[in-house]
Amino acid sequence: MGKKSEMTLFKVTINHNFKHEFLRELSSLNNIHIQTKKDSEIKPKITEKESSNAQIKSLRQNLDSLYDKLDIKENDLKDLRVKEDDRMEFVVSNLHELISRASDEINFYLNRINELERYINRAVIELENLKLINASYAFLEEYNLTRESMADLKELDFKAYTTFTKNLEKFDSLFNFDSFPNIHQVETNFQIEDRAAFFIFYPRELEEELRERINIIHAEEVPILKKYLTDEGINFTRINNEMNIINDTLVKYEHEKEIMRNQNVSKFAAINEVLQNISEYIWAENQFTKSTKDRLRLQFYTPIRNKKNVKKVLIDKFKDNIILDTLDILKNKAQKVRMEKLRKSEEDSKSDLDEEEISDEKETVEIEKLREKTPTIMRNSRIIRPFEALTRLYGVPTYAEIDPTPFLAITFPLLFGLMFGDMGHGLVLITSGLIGAFVFRKKKGEIKNYSWIIFYCGIAAVFWGYFYGAFFGTEEFFGIPLTPLSFNVPLIGRVSLQNILSNAFTIFLFMIFVGVIHINIGWFIQFLNYWRKKKKYLALSDSLMKIFLLTGGMILIFIYGFNIDAWLSYPYPILLVLLPGILVIILKPIGRLFRVSYLKEESIGSLMAEGTIDTFETVLSILSNVLSYIRLLALSLVHITLMLAIITMTEIISVPPISPGMEIGAFLSALGLHIIRIVGLIFGNLVVILLEGLLAFINSLRLHFYEFFSKFYTGTGIDFFPFYLNNEYSIIKFRPGPTKDLISEEIDKEIETERNQEELDKATNLIKKEFF
Repeated sequence: MGKKSEMTLFKVTINHNFKHEFLRELSSLNNIHIQTKKDSEIKPKITEKESSNAQIKSLRQNLDSLYDKLDIKENDLKDLRVKEDDRMEFVVSNLHELISRASDEINFYLNRINELERYINRAVIELENLKLINASYAFLEEYNLTRESMADLKELDFKAYTTFTKNLEKFDSLFNFDSFPNIHQVETNFQIEDRAAFFIFYPRELEEELRERINIIHAEEVPILKKYLTDEGINFTRINNEMNIINDTLVKYEHEKEIMRNQNVSKFAAINEVLQNISEYIWAENQFTKSTKDRLRLQFYTPIRNKKNVKKVLIDKFKDNIILDTLDILKNKAQKVRMEKLRKSEEDSKSDLDEEEISDEKETVEIEKLREKTPTIMRNSRIIRPFEALTRLYGVPTYAEIDPTPFLAITFPLLFGLMFGDMGHGLVLITSGLIGAFVFRKKKGEIKNYSWIIFYCGIAAVFWGYFYGAFFGTEEFFGIPLTPLSFNVPLIGRVSLQNILSNAFTIFLFMIFVGVIHINIGWFIQFLNYWRKKKKYLALSDSLMKIFLLTGGMILIFIYGFNIDAWLSYPYPILLVLLPGILVIILKPIGRLFRVSYLKEESIGSLMAEGTIDTFETVLSILSNVLSYIRLLALSLVHITLMLAIITMTEIISVPPISPGMEIGAFLSALGLHIIRIVGLIFGNLVVILLEGLLAFINSLRLHFYEFFSKFYTGTGIDFFPFYLNNEYSIIKFRPGPTKDLISEEIDKEIETERNQEELDKATNLIKKEFF
C-alpha cells in the first residue's frame, strides 16, 4: 500500500471573502481530509455559531414536519434521480444568506401545506356536520317534519339531538314525564356507528332546565334549518348536493397536496441536502485559523498522487487570493523538511507575504510529530479488504505503522478453522457467506464485509475439517470413509488431528506451537515497524530479542520438559531463555553509551530499570498469552462433543429399513421416523453451526486483539475522511465579497502605521508631562 497511501499536507492561506467558495472547491475534489483543531481552539467559534445552529435545528424541525405532512419517506429520496441541469441552485454571499434562503423555501411550502390542512379540516368538519344532519333528518322524516308543522308550535318547542349510545343510560330517568314534562322519541338504529338520535317536545318555559339535562348526557343539538325544510318535508336533495360539493372540494385539496408533493419532491430533497451541507460548512469553518486581518489559514491532507491536481485546481480558481504551502509526509523516512511555498506562479512568490508567513517558510517541520496527526488510508486488495472491518474494531492504524489487515486476513480464518474444523459445516458457511455477499452487495455498512469474512472462515473450516476427518460430525464423506491425515511439526513430530480425544496431548502441543508462531509474527511486525521508522537498533534490541526469548522457551519446554536438572546440564539449554532476557535488559543502556539518537534523552539507569521491568512483564505475558491458545483445543473438543451428542440422540430413534414389500402402515411409520431423524440432524447441526460458530469467531477475534495486536499495533490512527458536500439535488454557489488590490492594501497599511505612530506620540507626551 506504500506510496499510494502517503499524504501531502497543504497549509493554505486565503482571503476570507473566498472562504465558502474555497470549501466548496475542496468538496468537489473529494479527496481532501481537513485537519481537525483541538476542542479548546474551537470553543470560541462555537459560541459565535450558536445562533446559526439554533436556526438549523429549527429548520430541520420544520422540514421534518413538512415531510410528515406530505408523507415523504426516506426511501422516496433514495430512489430519486435528478439531472445535473435540473438541480436546485442557491447563489448566496455567505452562510447566513444560505440559511435565510433555505428558511424562506421551507416556510413557503410549510405555510402553504398548513393553509391547505386548515381548509381540509374545515371541510371535514362541515362534511361531518352534514352527515349528522342527514342522518338525523332521516330519523325525523318518519314523523312528517315540515316547515308548516314547525310554525304551528306556540307553547311548546321542538329540538333534535344526537349523542353517543353509551350516554343513554341516564336518559329515561332524566326525561321521565313526571320530573320533566316532555314528549320524546329515541332512535338507536342510527346511520352513524356508536351514535343515537332523539327529538323532544317540551314547554318553552323549561328551556333552561332542558339545557341542564342535555349537558348531563353530552348531547349535541341538530340544527333544524329552514333551508332544509319545505312545505312538503325535508329537502334531502339539497343536503346531498352540499355534501357532494364538500366532497369535491376535499378531493381538490388532496389533489393539490399531491401535486405539491410530486412536483416539488426534488426541491424538498435539495433543501434537505442544503441543511446537511450547512452543518458541514459550519464544522469546516471552525477549522480555520486567522492569519492576518483579512486572511484565513486552513490545513488539510490529500494523497501524494493527487497533489499536482489539487494545486492546479486551487491556483486556477483563486489565483492571487490564495497561498499554498505543501509538505510530503513520507512513512519510512525520519527527516526534517521545509514547506514548499506555492502561489499562482513562481515569480509571484515574493508578494503578499507578511512577517509571520516568512517565518513559517523558514521554520522546519518535524515529520515524526506530523505523522501522529496525519490520517490513514487503509488500502488493501479486494480479497483482503473485508477484514478491514475487524481491524477497525480495534482501531485505525497510525500513519507510520503497518496495517495488520493482510496478516489478519490469513491468521483469522486459520485460527477459526482450527476451532471449527468440519467440512460440512464449512460448506454451510461458504454458502451462507456467498448468499449474504450477494444479497447485501449494494447495502451500506459492514454487513457485506462480514458476509465475505464468513465465506473465508468457511474455506478454513473445510481445510481443517479435512485434517480432522469430520463431515457434519461423522468420519464419512457421503458414505466414503475419510482417510486419516497427519503432518510433521518441528519439535513435536507427527501430528494427527483425527481422533482428537486419543491424540489430545500431541494436539495440545500443536496448539501451543501455533500460539508461539502467531505471537512471534506479532513481534516480527513490531520489528518491521521499528525498521521502517529508522529505529533499527530498537528493532534488534527489543523485538528480535523477544522473538528469541519466546522461541527459546518453546524449544526448552518441548525438548527438555520441566526437568530442571536437564536445563542446567550441558549443553545448558537454559541459555536459550537467559541470554535473550539479559540482552533485553542491557542492550538499551549499551545503545545509550553508543549515542543512539532516540535513546539519548534517557539515562543509563532508567534504561536499565526499564529493560528489567520489560523483561519481567514479557515473561509473564508470554505465559498468559501462550496458554490462551489452549482455547483452540478446547473449542475444537466442544465442537466434536456437541456433534457426537446430536448424532447419538438421533440414533436413539430406532428406524426400521424401508423395503418394497412393506405394508402401507409400516411404510408410513418408517418414513415418519426417517423424517424425524433427518429433521433432528438438520436442527442439531444448525444449532452447532450458530452456537459454536459464534464462539469460534469471538475467540479468534480475542486471540488477535489481546495476544497478537498487543505486540505491535496501537490502532490510534485517524481515518482518512474526505470533506464532501452532497450535490446530488442542489448546487451552492457563493458570491465572493469585494476584495482589495495590492495598492489598496499597501495604502491601508500605511494609514494604520500612521495611526499607530500618532497614538504612540500621544502616549509619550503624556508620560513626559506626568513624570518629567
